[in-house]
Amino acid sequence: MYYRFSPAELSFLTEYASTMNPISKALNILQGEVDVHMGWLVPTITLLTVKLDRLKTSKFCQPLITDLQEGIQWWLGELLADPKLIAAAILLPKFRTSWTSNEDLLKLGKSFKRLLN
Repeated sequence: MYYRFSPAELSFLTEYASTMNPISKALNILQGEVDVHMGWLVPTITLLTVKLDRLKTSKFCQPLITDLQEGIQWWLGELLADPKLIAAAILLPKFRTSWTSNEDLLKLGKSFKRLLN
């Protein structure tokens, strides 16, 4: 027997895939076995939250997006403000300061970097 998805189901599945795509990419990056350093953590999670913010106009997945963001903040919130991890991100040529526009966060990482010198 052949079943077809209704237009509403297709819309939901499309939106769900769009919502979970940044999550799966971030996990793939952070689970990498080659060339992944602690400096990747803060930029990857920061960019993930930016991408999830852009999806907040979602019709079906709004509760999922909210829960994902709250879970990220609950699990990783303290790490995202850790001066060592911010400095590690700034020291990687791939990221430097391009991953955030939060000047206070960058100052925190740069001040920690100066302490190391």
